Amino acid sequence: MRFEGYEDDIPDEEQVIEDVLGENPRARELRLMRAALEQRRERIRHELSRTQDERERARNEAKLAELEAQIQALRNEEAITGFVEASVRATLHKPSLDDEE
Repeated sequence: MRFEGYEDDIPDEEQVIEDVLGENPRARELRLMRAALEQRRERIRHELSRTQDERERARNEAKLAELEAQIQALRNEEAITGFVEASVRATLHKPSLDDEE
């Protein structure tokens, strides 16, 4: 089996995934970004529970709303990227019709 643009018969799985994703981050990188935002969200929730000032509460609530949107966007992107990565792996490991004969 030959893959165009790859010198070996079987291309490096990680390299193919990088080629397919291009400049986009990998699912594990998105997961780390999401985890960092989730930690920040928890800190702001903690601050919010201790804040008495209404203006500060409003600012923290706005920050929380923005973080929730960002976390959801990263979760969606992570799922899509994970699907693409799994699809590439499945395609690379799927036997060709020539192999089955």
